[in-house]
This record gives sequence, structure tokens and C-alpha cells, in this order.
Amino acid sequence: MSSFLVESNESNLIASIDLPASKSISNRALILNEVRKQLQLSPLPLLNLSGAEDTLQLQSALANASGLIDIENAGTTLRFLCAYFAATPGIEVSLTGNDRMKERPIQSLVSALQALGANISYLEKENVLPIKIIGCKLKGGKVSIDAHESSQFSSALLLIAPLMEMPLEITLSGKISSLSYIQMTAQMLENFGFNCLVNSEEGLLLANQQKRNIAIENYSIEADWSSAAFFYEAALLADKADILLKGLLKNSLQGDAILLDWMTQLGIKSFEKEDGIYLTKGREPEEDSFSFDFTNCPDLAPAIICATAAAGFRLHALGLDSLQHKESNRLKALQLGLENLAYKVQKINNSELKHDGLQHHFYQNKSIETYDDHRMCMAFAMFAVFQSRIKLSEVTSVKKSFPNFWQEAAKIGLKKLSKN
Repeated sequence: MSSFLVESNESNLIASIDLPASKSISNRALILNEVRKQLQLSPLPLLNLSGAEDTLQLQSALANASGLIDIENAGTTLRFLCAYFAATPGIEVSLTGNDRMKERPIQSLVSALQALGANISYLEKENVLPIKIIGCKLKGGKVSIDAHESSQFSSALLLIAPLMEMPLEITLSGKISSLSYIQMTAQMLENFGFNCLVNSEEGLLLANQQKRNIAIENYSIEADWSSAAFFYEAALLADKADILLKGLLKNSLQGDAILLDWMTQLGIKSFEKEDGIYLTKGREPEEDSFSFDFTNCPDLAPAIICATAAAGFRLHALGLDSLQHKESNRLKALQLGLENLAYKVQKINNSELKHDGLQHHFYQNKSIETYDDHRMCMAFAMFAVFQSRIKLSEVTSVKKSFPNFWQEAAKIGLKKLSKN
């Protein structure tokens, strides 16, 4: 297997990091602006829009809404476009993706949209891409959706609720995954002038067509907390760290901001400054064993799981069910990657993982397979801070969420070398 070498000789990390804008917020804002335009409302100018590959794909698809659109492996892009196109009269489009995307869940969303009146058909095999969509006015009303597979199904429906004839009422079945992202969607609907209510205790989501006047003249998008996780990881693995994460907000729309509290437990201090969040190494925690539940923040799992292993902490990671349906099977990828780094890993029922924070034999410098998954690539790259070098199967997948990752990582001493 070919590999790329990542090296670091830095143990004292001093840097000011330019984080990408949140693609989760950016993608929702783009859809909401299209909804506003359909309703003959002025779109909000978007400040600090993400330059991530997923967001660029979404923009391109919205601007060229016809024929066959290949969204490659962009899950959010697929789900948001599927719902938006279905609710847009006059649209006729087919959506496809790469081999991995054709394995990822879509049936629950398509079935819910069809129950609301959407004209969607499968072009090859049932329940998977590619699909054909003929847009129409959706009726709205009551619909049930499996909340276990992906919160993006619910978010996709909520975002188009203002375009429906009747108010939308979603009943969530199963264990709710990534509730914080549904809450983000609800808050953004409010910000863009629409009504939305989340009742997580009863598993109900309510949204309607009522429009409200909004006072803001533009919408500014926050820096991305899930991208910040990799620099928190680096800080934890360094001897010393003084890192400013520019544009990051403590009072955030993003549920991944819980990272600050978790990293405080692991010994990283965070201070909110005018231009971002400053982090530094604090006292070593008295405990050496931790348990974190990733049900509502699965994107933090790769960085936290890798960080605790390299830092020598035992970890019990819970709520990992949805990791199997990401850009790769992240549960499997994390297990195999850590085992290649000589850690003992126990996987429990596809929802939990344990490691003991100990390398049980000398690391043989095996190449870590990232499965072309941006978060796997970035999480394992930071092992170079701990052990001077790490081999990765690829280094380009970062463009999906963090196009300037390697330039920013160079500020803390990471060097990405040519193919090894």
C-alpha cells in the first residue's frame, strides 16, 4: 500500500490557526437562502462561507440544477439537495455518487419525502443511489423518520418545511443521533425568518410556512468546532502548547463546542479571546480513565479517540453507532488504525469502543489506512506530534472539510512529505 509520511519535530506548539468556516452551518444557510428566494424573500448575504469541497459541490448543484449531478461522497450535500429539489416545482434532476455514497443510508429520507408527496424514483437498485427527482409542491403534514441513521434526514426535511402547503410535523423513531445538529437547523430556521420547534423528549419536530421579519442584514458563519478538534488533539500530545484558534466561538450554534469541556477534563485550558479561543496545556488530570458519549457529536470521535490513545489515557467511547455510515466506516477505521499503532482496542456492539492508552509493542511505522476519509486523515496525522512520524495512505481527503489543513498544520510543525 502506498503511503505518505507526516513528520514533526516540535514539542512546543505556538501558533495562530485559521480554521475553516463551519460547513454544517454554511450548507444549511445556502439551502435556507434558496427557500427564501422561492418565497420571494431577499436572501441574506453570507459572510465567511465555507470553502470546503462539500459546500462548493452544494453551491454548484444549486446553480446547475438539471441533468445528472454527481455528489461523490458528500452526505450532507446529497440529503439537503434531495429534499430541496423534491420541493422545487419545475426541477428534474438525477443524483448519484461514488461507490461509498451508494452504500450510505438514503431510504428513510426518500420514503419520508414520498409520503409528503415527492416524486422520487430509484434508477438502479431500490433504496440506494442513483435517484431521479421531479420537483413539485409538497403537501406537508405528519411524517415519521428513523432518527438513528442520520440527523441530516430530519434537518433536510425541516429546511424545506416553509415550502410545503401545510405545517410539517416529524415524529422521530429510534434513538436520536446527533440531536445538536437538528437543534442547529431549528435555530437557523428561526434566524432566517421561519418557525421551528424541537421537542426532543417527545421526539417531535414542528415547522411551518409562517414567515417573520428579521432584523439582521447578513449572516456570519462561525469557525468550525469539529476542525478545531484536531488542534486540541495536537495540544494534548505536545509538551507545551499556546495555540489561538481564530474565529472560534464558545457560545456556538455547534454542538461540537462540547469539545472545550471534554478537553478541559483531559488537561487543556481554553480561554475565549476577542479573535477566537486560546488554548494551552494545564495540569495533568488526576484521572487516567475517561468516558465520553458521542451520540450528539460523532464528528469529534476520531480526534478524541486518537488523542486519548496517544496521550496514554484509557477511554470508553459510547454512542458511536452512526460512525459506520460516515465517509468511511469510522468505527472500523479507528479500530484498525489504532491496532496498527500497537494499541489494544475493544469494539462493543458497533456502538462502543475501548482502548487502554498503551502501545503494547514497538511501533513498526505501518501505513495507516484512512479510507479517503478527511477526519481519519486529520486525526491520525496528529500522531506525528506524539511519535515524530506517521504514515498515511493518503493526504488529500482533507479538502472535503478543511482545504487549508496542511498549511495550518505546518504552523505547529507538521511536515507532509512526498509519497513514500
